[in-house]
Amino acid sequence: MDLHKATRDPWVWGQLALFALVGLGAPLLPRYVGLGEAGPSRIRWLGAPLIAGGLALAIWGVRSLGRSLTPGTEPLPGAPLVTSGAYAHVRHPIYAGIVLGLTGYSLAWGSWTLALLVGLLAGAYFNGKAKAEERWLLRRYPTYEAYMRQVPRRVL
Repeated sequence: MDLHKATRDPWVWGQLALFALVGLGAPLLPRYVGLGEAGPSRIRWLGAPLIAGGLALAIWGVRSLGRSLTPGTEPLPGAPLVTSGAYAHVRHPIYAGIVLGLTGYSLAWGSWTLALLVGLLAGAYFNGKAKAEERWLLRRYPTYEAYMRQVPRRVL
């Protein structure tokens, strides 16, 4: 993992800002962001499976990447293209897992409205990061275009 290069990647900084915003905002905002009551105690419990599923998907993606893992959008030099494990089913399982986890975390604080907003915001952000990453992958790996036709992106 090349952390020095990743610190210069604006997508990494944006991701950290998103984590901080959701991490600090979700506990504070439910009383201000809401479109009505929908049984907050029942809704909170729906957040736990989303968090668990998102975490499991992200961990599976990390384990599937192995030494090819990098927080930035540019693949590591000499790293092989990973198309097995989680990557046989979803092109960006770590991003999809993060979106699920952040949505579940927001929902666990009792606001379905905030969870919807966080899910849409995180989904849009990681979809953009996935597109930026795919530009690198297309340049680096000649077989990536065929892989793209076989496996869906599914960030959201």
